Amino acid sequence: MGYAGQPMKVVKANRALLRKRSFKDIKKLYAASTSTTELSFNEISIEELAHIKDQIRAKAKKEAKQEIAIYCICIILTLGFFYWLFYL
Repeated sequence: MGYAGQPMKVVKANRALLRKRSFKDIKKLYAASTSTTELSFNEISIEELAHIKDQIRAKAKKEAKQEIAIYCICIILTLGFFYWLFYL
């Protein structure tokens, strides 16, 4: 486990490393590392896109039904528990 002075040593070491480079060098390194990236996307026909949308909608509808079923089961179990707790 380190001690309280350790972070200051790290900061000092980082500053010493940065002093070795000038602002122009850092700017050149940054300019060299950045570049414009051209994105390319797959072309999909309208029919395929409609099919994918239908699949997504069907999956969402199925998940919504499952969620409602889970809520109903939880409500029934909770009400059953309270009935058992207070009336038996």
